[in-house]
Amino acid sequence: IVTNLRILRAIVLYALLIPLNVFAFQNKQTIQKYKDSIAVELMEIISDSLRAGKYYNEANYAMRRLNDLKLGRTYIDSAFYYSKKSNHKDLEAKCHFMYGVLERVEGNYQKALEHLDTNIRYFKNDSTLMSYALFQVGVIHNETGNYEKSLKTYFDILKIFETKKDSFAIASTLNSIAVINGQMDRNDEAIDNFKSAVIIFEALDKQRDMSNTLKNIGEMYLIKNDVKQARTYLERSLEIAKEIDQVHAKSMALHILGKTYLDDEPQTAFRYLSEAEAELQGTNFNNVKISVFRDLGAYYTSQNNDDTAIRYYQKALEIAEMTNDVPSLRDLNKSLSDVYFKQSDYGKAYNYQKAYIVYKDSILSEEKIKAVNQLQIQFETEKKEKEIIAQELQLNKQEEAYQKKQVQYNYMTGIAIFLLLTSILIFFGFKQRQKRKTQEILTLKREHQIKTLEALIEGEENERFRIAKELHDGVNGDLSAIKYKLSSLMEMNNKVIKEAIAMIDDSCKQVRAISHDLVPPSLENFNLVEATEVYCNNLNETHSSTEIVFQYLGDAIAVSKKVEINMFRIIQELVTNSLKHAEATVVNVQISNRNAHIQITVEDNGIGFNKDEVTSKGIGLGNVQSRVEYLNASIDLISNENGTSYTIDIDIDQLHDN
Repeated sequence: IVTNLRILRAIVLYALLIPLNVFAFQNKQTIQKYKDSIAVELMEIISDSLRAGKYYNEANYAMRRLNDLKLGRTYIDSAFYYSKKSNHKDLEAKCHFMYGVLERVEGNYQKALEHLDTNIRYFKNDSTLMSYALFQVGVIHNETGNYEKSLKTYFDILKIFETKKDSFAIASTLNSIAVINGQMDRNDEAIDNFKSAVIIFEALDKQRDMSNTLKNIGEMYLIKNDVKQARTYLERSLEIAKEIDQVHAKSMALHILGKTYLDDEPQTAFRYLSEAEAELQGTNFNNVKISVFRDLGAYYTSQNNDDTAIRYYQKALEIAEMTNDVPSLRDLNKSLSDVYFKQSDYGKAYNYQKAYIVYKDSILSEEKIKAVNQLQIQFETEKKEKEIIAQELQLNKQEEAYQKKQVQYNYMTGIAIFLLLTSILIFFGFKQRQKRKTQEILTLKREHQIKTLEALIEGEENERFRIAKELHDGVNGDLSAIKYKLSSLMEMNNKVIKEAIAMIDDSCKQVRAISHDLVPPSLENFNLVEATEVYCNNLNETHSSTEIVFQYLGDAIAVSKKVEINMFRIIQELVTNSLKHAEATVVNVQISNRNAHIQITVEDNGIGFNKDEVTSKGIGLGNVQSRVEYLNASIDLISNENGTSYTIDIDIDQLHDN
């Protein structure tokens, strides 16, 4: 499946970008003629920018058609030189893309990424050209095993193609995403991606792509051991491949179909594999040939036809050595070693076993050493069975001793890990308990502070009410009585008495104002908004030099009377400060309520003050801060030569009485 996924990746790259392995010229003479003709054409070009374009196109042709990377690099070097010389920025950026492809093919991934990044940054506003470079970046991340980065890159490309509504590109990108999901053992996601691609290919009538993608779905189901579903999709793939007479697609579908029957219906498997072999005659589809020959070898091995099995294994091995397909070299050497061992040809079995171990590229375990030693002893003499048995017994004893030590070691390691984990859990449990206790102490302190603030505020309100009542009922009543008695003497037209009555009227007004400031009747009888509006209107009547502007926005405020009183006292204190100290001509008061969030703003156009020099000893601002803390609110202060602004934010859901 890994080999087949690599083939798919190559097909997708061919569809979107620069296929590097197509229709190579047959001999060096043809390539030399091509180079000579290009040299003649270039002699007739005078403009540097036209030379750059010509070299770029020929580099593309050398890589795509001639499969000559060295010639491609020569031409792209010239294209890059002339594009810089003529200040042709677009072509210079495209040269970076070509360099990126070349470096990727040659395995210089870091250099490739640097060139591609330059191209992407230049064409950041050209989604089509940028997507080409991004695709190469995705391939690099995939080849270096960084599947997550590769997936992210392909999803970025997918967004570009979805915006451009390029259906074929979308389907091809989905195929690439499916391949990576398959490499990450996310088989269900891979199947979903492939199926989405099939729908698009079918709508576009892309038969070859449909066949390949259906084949890939079949392979995924085979990995999931769902042989029935695998065969269904593989048969559809084969049917389409035969309709369009596409040799590669036919041979791939036939091979994998045969593979599904190897275990339970070997004759059916042989029929499909033989048909695949016939299709591959005269082609250079080496990866498919390796797989077909290997599975035919497995079939003949199961039929005890070892000589024919060896012939097919060796045919596959020759191609694998030519293409340096290491996974196939490993598997084929192992299969050949097994067959020769079965035939008691221990010399060849030993040699292939050694090759298998080399290709496996890992440290030899004791079991591998035992297998190799056994083959070597049998090769040296078949008659020394007793010695072989004795050595096997010795090896078994050593293995048992080793296993015993290994069990002891694992046991001790397990105990150590258990103790370590237990210690860590105890430590974290202790830290959590400490954290909870600390949190409980902080909560108790906070509750104590709130209760203290609440008691102070409640005491202050009670005292205000008492003073206001005494002023209204006591002093104001006495003044009214004095006024009445003096009024009875008005008949004497005494000027002094008139003045006394006027002074008493002023005193009554002041007493009423003080009483209403202490306990506003509108706040007791109505709500915060109405009380604030009445308060501002009353101030406008008594302070002619300063305009008090009130504004209310948003939803109705539904909070307790205690909360309303505290908000009103904050407004009252801040407005009083502006009137006393700011020398302002306008004071704006605003209350807004949106989504259970109340905001109070009091601002003036006065002289401002340096807030860094303000201490917490002031009674007024101290009261404001206390009430803000009680409301679990926040206060923001801005003050400069243009005036002062207070903003109090109150979350209704965070109020203590909720």
